Amino acid sequence: MNKNLFEDISVPVEKLVAREKEAMMQAKRKRNVKKTTMRSLMVACGVCLSLLGSGFVSTGMAEALSSIPLLSPIYKDFRDIASDKIAQDQLATPIDKQDSHNGLTMTVKEAAYDGNRLIVTVVYTGAKGVTLKEEKAGRQEITINGQPIKPAIGSTGQDDIKPNTIIEHHQYTLSNLDEYGDEIDMEVQGNNLFGYEGQWNVTFPLEKIKRDITSITPDATAKTDDGIYAITADNVTFSPLSTRIDLSVEYPAELDENDRWPWFEYTVVDDQGRVYDGMKLQTGMAEGTKGHHMVLTLPPMDEVPKSLTLENNKTMNDGVKKEKGPELVIPLD
Repeated sequence: MNKNLFEDISVPVEKLVAREKEAMMQAKRKRNVKKTTMRSLMVACGVCLSLLGSGFVSTGMAEALSSIPLLSPIYKDFRDIASDKIAQDQLATPIDKQDSHNGLTMTVKEAAYDGNRLIVTVVYTGAKGVTLKEEKAGRQEITINGQPIKPAIGSTGQDDIKPNTIIEHHQYTLSNLDEYGDEIDMEVQGNNLFGYEGQWNVTFPLEKIKRDITSITPDATAKTDDGIYAITADNVTFSPLSTRIDLSVEYPAELDENDRWPWFEYTVVDDQGRVYDGMKLQTGMAEGTKGHHMVLTLPPMDEVPKSLTLENNKTMNDGVKKEKGPELVIPLD
């Protein structure tokens, strides 16, 4: 593909629209936890905002969209955590299935799935134009094997690349590693989208990326000085689309309802001093665990480091006592 097509990039100013807000509210309503877990959801939504602000709109891309069979290179413009690997190793599966009603065509261009993460790219083309500034938000849902996805982390990015075309990028980190197996049945559903009335539906099978996956059970635990709070690294998984850290979080049962323990935000550092934070680190909670099962997602790694260290500099004020969150060293060699 001619990389010059992507050089003339202009950035739209207003990217957060009603349909995104509705999607966030739906995600919030599905969670039976409050406060810190909600903040973790907003971490995912923060990723969404960053994606929306990436703004890869360009005249060259608009002209090229209809002629390119795969959209993998644009993941870099969406700043997906695995964008480099997706483009470099051609990890996306071409789908190119569509459904058209009342002048709007929904096309699932491609998808990628490794048992831990799922990425889906959808293109919308409207005969009378499409816009992110919808007066009334439509609804959309992506399901696996006929069931709604309940991820630990999820976000959506949208960009209008010309007046009648919008491209959408969905990414999920699943609550539990490999809970769906090697083959899944996908369905993308839409209802009253971008000012068009009707229902759209595209179904397709999707196979797991056939690459090596390394899973390590380190059995590493860190506790606060009083022993009341603790985090344990249950599993670290190196897969094509991410590096995943599964943590068990222990805190008093009375905090299950307000979930106010502040030590849910981390920076991860490997043995070479490489730091993973910001757009290089996503944080979420496995569905239904009230924050006791935490999932951290880092970019995929070509080599397994000797160790990963979870650093937390927040201080908890427990009455008159102040204590930093525990630092967890995870050995991997």
